[in-house]
Amino acid sequence: MLLADLSGGTQTTSSPRLLSKYSAAADVVLRVSDIVVVVAAAIVAYRLRFDTWLPTAGYRVVIGTTLLYAVICFSAFPLYRSWRGRGLLRECMVLGLAWTGVFALFAVHALIVQMGQYVSRAWLGTWYVGGFAALVLSRTLLRNCLNMLRSTGLDVQRVVVIGLRTPVFKLQKYLLRNSWVGLQIVGYFQSRYDMVPSAASSRLPCLGISAPEELERYLQENTVEQVWISMPLGDRDRIKSLLQVLDRFPITVKLVPDLFDFGLLNQQGEQIGNVPVINLRQGGVDRDNYFVVAKALQDKLVAVAALLVLWPLLLAIAIGVKLSSPGPVFFRQKRHGLGGREFHMLKFRSMYVHQEGQVEVKQATRGDARITRFGAFLRRTSLDELPQIFNVLGGSMSIVGPRPHAAQHNSHYEKLINHYMQRHYVKPGITGWAQVNGFRGETPELRTMKKRVQYDLDYIRRWSLWLDCKIIVLTAFRVLGQKTAY
Repeated sequence: MLLADLSGGTQTTSSPRLLSKYSAAADVVLRVSDIVVVVAAAIVAYRLRFDTWLPTAGYRVVIGTTLLYAVICFSAFPLYRSWRGRGLLRECMVLGLAWTGVFALFAVHALIVQMGQYVSRAWLGTWYVGGFAALVLSRTLLRNCLNMLRSTGLDVQRVVVIGLRTPVFKLQKYLLRNSWVGLQIVGYFQSRYDMVPSAASSRLPCLGISAPEELERYLQENTVEQVWISMPLGDRDRIKSLLQVLDRFPITVKLVPDLFDFGLLNQQGEQIGNVPVINLRQGGVDRDNYFVVAKALQDKLVAVAALLVLWPLLLAIAIGVKLSSPGPVFFRQKRHGLGGREFHMLKFRSMYVHQEGQVEVKQATRGDARITRFGAFLRRTSLDELPQIFNVLGGSMSIVGPRPHAAQHNSHYEKLINHYMQRHYVKPGITGWAQVNGFRGETPELRTMKKRVQYDLDYIRRWSLWLDCKIIVLTAFRVLGQKTAY
């Protein structure tokens, strides 16, 4: 393998066979370390529980059975695929679900053979928590070791690009900032569709024109692990002629389509049957099923915990609403949720009972005469939103997500703001990314609503449990008591 500095430095040579050995060795080390960590965590937990290092025969059977389930679950989940370009947090999420699956299978096994009564639950709990922490630590250390090796030029795959278009510029910028990915674009072949090089991509040397004979000559004289084709999908004949040349070389070939003008949202490639397809727009459900499961669990756990802690406050506010003016305690309004489906969102009533128009729902404004004195306090402190905990428990809302707008507002803004309805790819939330960034309450100007929608779509693209936790914490500091809600 040739390792070249993008600015034109010296090159060192390493065999492609050596490259594959590095990857195979890393895979073996990872699998063995997982087994060792699982067993070690069980023994340490046993020591903490029984004050001895040697488990009894019955506990050794439990460890062996659980280890078998660990091998099955870890292989079933995508834990041993290449992590080039994947973040550590996502890998830890998959690891957590796989580890939970191991203990779920053991629980079923113990129930069937009636061995659960002979096993210490405190030991199992300690093993579960300590084992997960140890697995995360071992994978983090191994990943850091590989990252250090790749940063020095070892185990780096050389990439040649055919065509210089927007996606290539973005990829080059990303790879320059993240050397741990282990991919290096060493140059490009010109095509008639090329764009003007950016500052980052201008450092890439031009290797020639995208003629099949020039590409073949270059691959014969140089070692390359990957070739990326960045050309319009309409030029099928040119792409097919290039692929015919690449058939003679056992290297990875990727197509990098230019789809940035299509209003993408969590785009992803997949295969249905034998047909490859590209998802141009999707929410979180189809993107990462393990994130959906984790987010659903997070919603239910946080909602139940909040209800247990806040029920005295909810009761006090309900009494205050009832005393403030005649009418119901809760205000129910139709909103659009996941997939655009309607649901009734709950709030503590903060206004005098009045009749809304059939066509227009008027947003509350500063000094709005419809708002009661107690209601003004609720809206200013966001306490009127607390009943949406019941929406979360019912499954129509999430703790974190784009704030749901009135149905009439959706009908109005979807005609004025591009990709507005993409907000409904995920469940609406009690709080959201837009709200902690200051876009909350009244939106008197169209540009304000556009910024709110931009933050909502950015949240859907970046969705992770860590981002949810960050938003929940920021809500307490930035949103509660904010003066932009009336």
